[in-house]
Amino acid sequence: MTTQRQVPPRTLDDVYTHVGLVEPGAATPKRPNRRGELTRERIVQAAIECFSEYGYTRTRVSDITHRAKTAQGNFYRHFTDLDDVFLAAMHTGLQELSEATSRKTTTSGELEALIEVNITYLHAYSRHRHILRLLREAAAASANEGFQQLWLQLRDDFIARTRRWLEKLHDRGEIGDTNLDLLAESLGCMTEQMAYVHVGLPASTPKRERIDELGRALGEVWFRALPPAASPSQH
Repeated sequence: MTTQRQVPPRTLDDVYTHVGLVEPGAATPKRPNRRGELTRERIVQAAIECFSEYGYTRTRVSDITHRAKTAQGNFYRHFTDLDDVFLAAMHTGLQELSEATSRKTTTSGELEALIEVNITYLHAYSRHRHILRLLREAAAASANEGFQQLWLQLRDDFIARTRRWLEKLHDRGEIGDTNLDLLAESLGCMTEQMAYVHVGLPASTPKRERIDELGRALGEVWFRALPPAASPSQH
């Protein structure tokens, strides 16, 4: 058995602060009126479209405000810069991914539960595939090291949840001894890469049947990767 990973920050906003993308203890902005809320939502939606179309490195504030049909002054009333609006654009998708891997399954049996979790994760990824794909670009290309730390922290979060699940199986005697950290990371990286390559990169969103097929394949591989429990004679 290996030492358990440190539990990552609990909320996505905590993660943003933890990796240095949001200043700790920053004052909570005043809640805008309804008109201000609608303007902010329009800017965020325009940012999602622009980042998806032009990429992280080529999107400009003027692109976003032009698409949102608003002035740059309005942009800076709600966001400090491009990185700030990029965080807002990613928030819903990242939150859905976290919830997809944290929620209780509705099926019985470990194999079907693993299939359900992976299918749910891939469908959540597909709904925000353009903006989630760009997190890798930001992690690699941004001068702000916080995006690389964000990407790594989110991976660690997923891996830590997987590791805790594996530990529960081991403690119940349902799987045998192994390096749980390495197994959790292998499983997590496999799912992340499948989502990126087969859902994020294609020119069009994969059909639901294709996503279900990918999720089932991942669930089956996860299940087969579990080390068998020791037989009574080995105890």
